[in-house]
Amino acid sequence: MTGREKWDAPGTARRVLVLGGSGFLGRHLTAAFHRAGWQVTAVSRSGEAGQPAARMLALDVPGADPGTLTEVLTRTAPHVVVNAAGAVWAASEEEMARGNVLLVDRLLTVLPRLPRPPRLLQLGTVHEYGPPLGDGPVTEAAALRPVSGYGRTKARASEAVLGAARDGALEATVLRISNAVGAGLPPASLLGGVAAALAAAPGDGAPAVLRLGPLTARRDFVDATDVAEAVVAAAAAPDAVPVVNIGRGTSVAAGHLVRRLLAVSGRPAELVERQQPAAVPAAPGGTAYAQRLDITLARRALGWRPSRELDDSLRCLWLAAGDPPYASGRGARK
Repeated sequence: MTGREKWDAPGTARRVLVLGGSGFLGRHLTAAFHRAGWQVTAVSRSGEAGQPAARMLALDVPGADPGTLTEVLTRTAPHVVVNAAGAVWAASEEEMARGNVLLVDRLLTVLPRLPRPPRLLQLGTVHEYGPPLGDGPVTEAAALRPVSGYGRTKARASEAVLGAARDGALEATVLRISNAVGAGLPPASLLGGVAAALAAAPGDGAPAVLRLGPLTARRDFVDATDVAEAVVAAAAAPDAVPVVNIGRGTSVAAGHLVRRLLAVSGRPAELVERQQPAAVPAAPGGTAYAQRLDITLARRALGWRPSRELDDSLRCLWLAAGDPPYASGRGARK
């Protein structure tokens, strides 16, 4: 039975459980699913309200025993589970292993045992691929060569999900997402940190001094609401595509986006860019390489394409920079 057949009966409401529902992407996801008419249950460690449209539950999934997790899933009876939880911003590799790998292990222990296992959507990351081998866009067939703790732990989680799907234990899709930008981007990220520093600067007309590392890297940046709508499309798709890239399909210099954010904010600022020491290699694992995702499969299999300009993403980031629910960067950190 495919995911769509589970809710095609007249009067059947589509139900989604979003893990990490109070985090950066989790908030965008709960809003997007609500707009699409889904019944949304959002799970986070604290159970704090992420969106008024979602029912909130407090649960530490990596620390939950199988019985507790089974009870939650049985009670909420989702058609789809979205894993938007995990650790990325300012987390140790041990914390990443717990939040990114152990959490998925818990899910894969419980989900296949349910009478009707929901479809699992695992939010992966472009960092699973690591530095590209060539100048072209990175396809879903590219080898995984992660160079960071975040990339390594997310790759382990994605491979576990795909293995369970290949074994027929459940329907699953891994969405490898590029660098999302939008309201609530945590201060530990580059653009989130710039927005937070600008918002915290004294309003006396003196420029905020922003001391940043090298901004020469070119990466694939995508609007967070576009990402959320891609996830909704994957949830509603007739069949689960194993792996699909979600990005804009273009590479943009980090320095360009920082300067655009400064312009969007209208705040006076002095940008001090520290140069990388000459002894540090640019690649692999450095910052000089360019990376962009091939999003052909997302268009073909999900009917999705990005529609928002990055200036709009930066504007949303700036307007939300002083909003207390976003300002801490704690909780489910996607």
